[in-house]
Amino acid sequence: MSLPLKRTLGEIRSDIQTRLGFGMAGQAGVVNSPLIDSMIRSAQNQLYEQFDWLEMKGIEERLTGTDQQYYDYPSDCNVERIVGIWIKWAGVFHPLAEGITFEDRNFTMGMIPTKYERRDQYELWPVPKSNDYTIRIEYIKTLGSLVADNDRISLPSELIYLHALSNAKAHYRQPDAETYSSQLDALLGKLKSRHRGRSVWGKTKERSSYDYSPTLDQQV
Repeated sequence: MSLPLKRTLGEIRSDIQTRLGFGMAGQAGVVNSPLIDSMIRSAQNQLYEQFDWLEMKGIEERLTGTDQQYYDYPSDCNVERIVGIWIKWAGVFHPLAEGITFEDRNFTMGMIPTKYERRDQYELWPVPKSNDYTIRIEYIKTLGSLVADNDRISLPSELIYLHALSNAKAHYRQPDAETYSSQLDALLGKLKSRHRGRSVWGKTKERSSYDYSPTLDQQV
């Protein structure tokens, strides 16, 4: 069963403008649209950078190439957030260690890769001598485009909406800004408790952004 469609940039912007009192403001709503869009993108970027969302996890499997040392990343791969790379041989996936040293390069013994290195492509070492091995790469996907009105957000809609709305309310100095900020805190805390079992959320009041201190095995 696929995940439900996320809301669009235009839908979230319209709801935020309504909550701000600009829903029927005509030209005023048009004028503040770029600012609201920027807040929505910022909200998504902040949450994306702070967590490894399970629904953003991507997987690609491909065969090695005979004597092929370098391989392209998946088109939607965030190179900075690769979870791991494995090689399958003899029916079993074996994890590759990251980092190829000069000492490694002084020895070319072996036909099956045991290490990888991230560059503009990822490098395998030793260079596979066969196209019989399966590479499995797991990674966090990059965010989709969020420019046109019908572009859909990549993360849970309500979190993005509340994050951007609380910032917009604070920007326009509306008295209920903290109400929405508290709603966001509660929703994030509930989500984290469901997935991690303990809450370590903290809000930086000066920037109305959210700080997070994860442990190594924590994922949303």
